[in-house]
Amino acid sequence: MSTIPTGTYVIMNATTHTYLNVLAFQPVPGDIVNSVGNYLGNDMWNVLKTESCGITIQSYGTGAFLAFDPSNKTDTPAGSVVTSTSIYPWNLQKNTAVPYAWYIVDNYTGQGLSVKNNSAANAAQVLEARLTQNGSQAWFFIPKEPLAGTN
Repeated sequence: MSTIPTGTYVIMNATTHTYLNVLAFQPVPGDIVNSVGNYLGNDMWNVLKTESCGITIQSYGTGAFLAFDPSNKTDTPAGSVVTSTSIYPWNLQKNTAVPYAWYIVDNYTGQGLSVKNNSAANAAQVLEARLTQNGSQAWFFIPKEPLAGTN
């Protein structure tokens, strides 16, 4: 397992060039989608390495944690990528298909985040899927300086 430094990032999909986003700043369980970029807090994520579970990914704009909920069948029969009030464990693995990119892997399911149908459309659904060796699950972590009034 590898990681990136603790910090605030925009997380961009390498294939779609869209950003991991909490749809319309929804409260928990907020829907996780990809956005074309609004430069607000729902496009920014605090990433923190933990002692025991890899990393946590927390929305800068809502304070909620990126999570996978197997009981929420809104997105797929397996569950939905949403926000949670509880810390949720992820880990990062280098994506060998795209330099400087990472898989975002669920510690519980072993699956990685991907954008449904590799869609570049605003609000395209983010899902969990079996890891593949291509760019569809490659994510760039771009350091972002939070600005006042963006959350």
